[in-house]
Amino acid sequence: MKGMPPIILALLAGSLVLTIGRGVTLPFLTIYLTEHYQLLPKSVGIIMGASLAIGIFSSLYGGYLVDKFNHRTLITLSISLFALSFFLLPVLPQVSSVVMVIALLNASYALLSITIKACIAAWLPVEKRVKAFSINYTLINVGWAIGSSLGVWLAGFDPKLPFMISGSLALGTVIALTVGLRHIPNSPARNDIELKPLEKPDLRQTLAILMRDRCLVYFTLGSTFGAIVFGQFTGYLSQYLIIISDAAQAYKIIGAIMITNAIIVIAFQYVMSSGMKQNNLLKWLFFGTLFFILGLAGFMLAGTSVLLWIIAMTIFSFGELIVIPVEYMFIDFIAPDHMKGSYYGMQNLSNIGGAINPVLCGFLLSYTAPPVMFFALIAFSAAGLLFFRMGHRMAMKRTSGEVLQH
Repeated sequence: MKGMPPIILALLAGSLVLTIGRGVTLPFLTIYLTEHYQLLPKSVGIIMGASLAIGIFSSLYGGYLVDKFNHRTLITLSISLFALSFFLLPVLPQVSSVVMVIALLNASYALLSITIKACIAAWLPVEKRVKAFSINYTLINVGWAIGSSLGVWLAGFDPKLPFMISGSLALGTVIALTVGLRHIPNSPARNDIELKPLEKPDLRQTLAILMRDRCLVYFTLGSTFGAIVFGQFTGYLSQYLIIISDAAQAYKIIGAIMITNAIIVIAFQYVMSSGMKQNNLLKWLFFGTLFFILGLAGFMLAGTSVLLWIIAMTIFSFGELIVIPVEYMFIDFIAPDHMKGSYYGMQNLSNIGGAINPVLCGFLLSYTAPPVMFFALIAFSAAGLLFFRMGHRMAMKRTSGEVLQH
């Protein structure tokens, strides 16, 4: 973190605290909804799926807001709404209002994550951006591990206590950032942009630009296929293990591979990102995809051996810690300076892949032989690489054309 501007350090610290808050509550939210409102599993699934979809699609508008308004204002707004959502959830009388509040929670966090990416782009040169993004991703994993452990302990006192703690952490973060960032000026990049108001399109123009940018469309499709593979991997692995073994063995294996994944990502994320440059992104993505494919093949062959599952997850985790920052850098590479937020918002739509995953894998496990699911995921991983290759080739042609014009 040496040499990074104070605003980036503050945002990274804030990201860690907010992720701890998410980890305290979100892993156990389905259990709380089931017990508190006496809902059937399918009803909980509909609530979680609908609220997640609303949050994902709100990213487009969130990205537009990031380009339109001051970053510090949006940081304050998004974290305040994030805190409010946690305080409201345990006191809502109607199930119908739960959907909207969870959607608000997801949308506010999406707005914050897009704003953080835009701040990284505005404050740091290209060669330092991937390191900052990787540090943020590492801190998210650390925060999630701390938060989920804390959540188990807090829920033992009172099921509503985790919500209060999550809201309080978010409230403390917004107060600290508001005070800490008060005297920090806008970055030179933001000031340059604000001198050119004509470059800022309205929402309709922004959506038209995003839809016409074939590089962005290809990259978003590639990210969506990737999200199907790694977005909710514990979910489909749990479903698979329940079929090939008993519940006790499934819990044992899932616990072991979750710890393995956290250790690998936390230990190697920053180290691996140091070699990622704009001129070698496709090569890195190829290796990341290869790790995914080998990891998926390992899951398919591991049977009920905990050791083999740990080895397969180690390989799979290297794919995750390569692909996620590389996907970010691809979008950063093609996004105009005055539309970074909108491009990041478009990329956030790829999270729909994580929402598709449980439905798709559940269908495959119900109506086909269990290994078919892994063959399908391997195909999705390869398809993601193909779309990124198509987008990368188009982006390089565009860059070459701009150089020739000058």
